[in-house]
Amino acid sequence: VADRVHVLTTKQWLKTACVMSGTEASGVVKTSKALTAMPSVLEEALAGAVPATHVRILAQARDRHPEAFAGHEKVFAEVATYLDARDLRRVVEHWRQQVDHDDAVADTIKRRERRHLSVDRTYDDMWVVTGELDPESGHVVSAAVRSHADPGNLDPHDARTPGQRRADALTDICRYWLDHNTDTTLTSGGTKPHITITVNYATLTNALGRLPEIDETPVTPETIRRLACDAGIIPVVLGTNSEPLDIGRRSRTIPPAIRRAVELRDKGCRWAGCDAPISWCDVHHLKHWIDGGITALINLILLCRKHHTAIHKDGRAPPNTT
Repeated sequence: VADRVHVLTTKQWLKTACVMSGTEASGVVKTSKALTAMPSVLEEALAGAVPATHVRILAQARDRHPEAFAGHEKVFAEVATYLDARDLRRVVEHWRQQVDHDDAVADTIKRRERRHLSVDRTYDDMWVVTGELDPESGHVVSAAVRSHADPGNLDPHDARTPGQRRADALTDICRYWLDHNTDTTLTSGGTKPHITITVNYATLTNALGRLPEIDETPVTPETIRRLACDAGIIPVVLGTNSEPLDIGRRSRTIPPAIRRAVELRDKGCRWAGCDAPISWCDVHHLKHWIDGGITALINLILLCRKHHTAIHKDGRAPPNTT
């Protein structure tokens, strides 16, 4: 092609004539070259039976083991006409295990070494989660998030988008680990990792005061009251001139024995019509302890994260607990 249209490379022609990026053009050139070495696959591809994605999967397998692939190419060409990309990859991976087990193991190790995860705060105090997981880790994370975000009995009144449900699911999973981890060796600065709340005394008592902060990020008083219902917190109470009046140790406002009693009684979220399980729930003070409420079974109920937030954020009344 390059010689006929008087350009230096076929890649350059594809970028101009087909409005492709350099990466896309390189992929097309590489796939075309691979097809010349796979006549059976080429025949099916020209007939429109094997898409480009499948060709690339088979080309990668051939590059690793050209002689072995040649002996099975007709079989691969046939199965590629009716398998989707995911199943074709599985077939190729099983084949590779049989052809060269050591190479397959080495590839698994390389994938594992590529794993990484970053959780970074943006300029407007949002958080961006980016990363790449090896197949085993990816399946674990995906299954955990999916099962939490998309239960079989979704609330028809749940207005959250699928992406918002997944974000909430990841947060709940991490919060559950923080609340229930008992490994004393997993510490940060001598204490288990949790959140630090900085709150002005006037704000804590509902008087006029500056916004409280979680790890230097301003949040609403309603958020603090919800977190304080059932959380491992390090309260830093400030006076009117921002001097620390009290730096409390990390404490759990709901003792484990009382929480177990609440869980045994409620068995899940108490909000009418909600069947969220215990593992998704916080213990909520019907009368907040900031307002003099007692931490006793009679003053406590289980609420899932969604309905707990609704009470503290929107001022919605708690469910009937009689």
